[in-house]
Amino acid sequence: MDIIPKLLEAADSFLMAPYRLFGNPVIGWWLGIFVLAMWTTLLGQLTMALVFRVNRKAVKETVEQVSNHHHQSMNALRSGNKPAYKAINKLANEAYGKTFFLQVAMASSSLWPVPLALAWLEIRFSSVDFPFPLNLPFLDGTVSFVFIFILVYIFTRIMFNGLKGWLHRGKGK
Repeated sequence: MDIIPKLLEAADSFLMAPYRLFGNPVIGWWLGIFVLAMWTTLLGQLTMALVFRVNRKAVKETVEQVSNHHHQSMNALRSGNKPAYKAINKLANEAYGKTFFLQVAMASSSLWPVPLALAWLEIRFSSVDFPFPLNLPFLDGTVSFVFIFILVYIFTRIMFNGLKGWLHRGKGK
């Protein structure tokens, strides 16, 4: 039993609704693709927030390790103890690497809805080609839903992050 097709089938009428709001299929397409990108962004952001919350203690501990090792290595360097500096600096670099990759892994958790959105678009729009306004030698004058969705998704993520920053600045006043 494959759960992904069943999940996409269950979500189909919900995901398709924005595409059908207007009688004009072009307006419906752009509204639908934007709403899908927005849902994808929101679901990814919620997942990332949950993952950060679950891992908050581990991240805090590794960041503190990096800071402590950095201060210790600087103190060793100031005191002229080069072997201690190198040993502690090596520990600081290891802690930094651990922190870096932990944060990259947590941030990547926001991307898991993208393949689901693309799978649903494949089911619904795989036979549709969209005209591309530029004449490029590597394109036959058309693009698929993937190209359009990725561009709209990137735009939506940028917009969402700007809105999130604007809301945070508003709370601080």
